Amino acid sequence: NDLEVHLTQREFDLLQYLLQKKGKVCERIEIIQQVWDIYFDYDTRIIDVYINALRKKLDLGKQENHIQTIRGIGYIVKD
Repeated sequence: NDLEVHLTQREFDLLQYLLQKKGKVCERIEIIQQVWDIYFDYDTRIIDVYINALRKKLDLGKQENHIQTIRGIGYIVKD
């Protein structure tokens, strides 16, 4: 719709990455490497914080989340 959503740069980068991989499961380690540019053993729970922020900003109270969690693996964006 016509609502404007304000995202931080990191939120935007994360959303852009997930949309580029739409329909494919993105593993946490892959996300941290590609979006955060971190290539060492790192706690990937920070991704969960950003995913939750994106869901709140983008879903705007809708029943269905377009960014779905794949438990123990990562995330997927679906239509």
